[in-house]
Amino acid sequence: MKDIMIIANPSSGKKQAEEYAMRAKYLFEDNQRQADVRITECEEDIEKYVKEACKEKYDTVILLGGDGTVSKSGESLKNEKHRPKIGIIPTGTINNIARGLGISTNIDQAVEDLVNFKELVTDVGMINDRLFLSSISAGSIPETVWEVSKDQKEKLGPLAYFIEGFKSLREEENYSIDMSLDGKKMKFDLTLLVIGLSNSVAGIPNFFNEAAYDDGYLYLFGLKESTLGEKISVMTSLLNDNETLSDENNKGFVIPFKEGSFKSNHNLNVALDGEKGPCFPFDIKILPAFLTFLVPVN
Repeated sequence: MKDIMIIANPSSGKKQAEEYAMRAKYLFEDNQRQADVRITECEEDIEKYVKEACKEKYDTVILLGGDGTVSKSGESLKNEKHRPKIGIIPTGTINNIARGLGISTNIDQAVEDLVNFKELVTDVGMINDRLFLSSISAGSIPETVWEVSKDQKEKLGPLAYFIEGFKSLREEENYSIDMSLDGKKMKFDLTLLVIGLSNSVAGIPNFFNEAAYDDGYLYLFGLKESTLGEKISVMTSLLNDNETLSDENNKGFVIPFKEGSFKSNHNLNVALDGEKGPCFPFDIKILPAFLTFLVPVN
């Protein structure tokens, strides 16, 4: 078994991945670890190097990139018998997966934490035949996620998403969605649907304040047609106490579940870990204890 493979996506976020990959390599070597560095030149290289790490039985893969890099790496591990442990140095725009795991978004701190870590065995979600590690979402705001250009991401960071999101609020549309959650059938007209694995969604901490990566549940948030004041009230409740949103008759509501199916009368894509995902209809479920991440001891 080999020790550590560092995979750096230099096109991610502020384009600092290559520099920090070498810094991490030297830090590991100072701590009597052996680290090999791989620099991606295209998106397909992420899968290529992750599969190389599986074939060569590396103990650990360190990923330098954003949510897209981490999500693609998780998907690449889906059918592998040997799945290395995963460390993240978050060099992306939102870095929601890292936030949900408690990994510092300060890159220097994230590098230092890699030699003072504990292992966390986490759940992942599966939508149809694809894995996701953070969230899926549908509605007017999620549609803006893949409309944000790379230039906007680099210049504005997370602000780019919020600018596009607020634009979409003026043009919100209701979507009729039929769902079955753990065998219970429901139907709602929603302007926003979010399903997440952890407490953090779109870089917002405590979006699902009861959720954790290792609790065996997915969490659904639904928002019905509402005024701006009602939206603010719902979001305030969401970020402070999900218990107040347990009633499905509210303008906004939260439901924990393990397995579900979704249909809509609209030709609607979902955003999957911040990228364009599949269309309705889809099936979704939790895969418990699927991946192992390195997270800070503290």
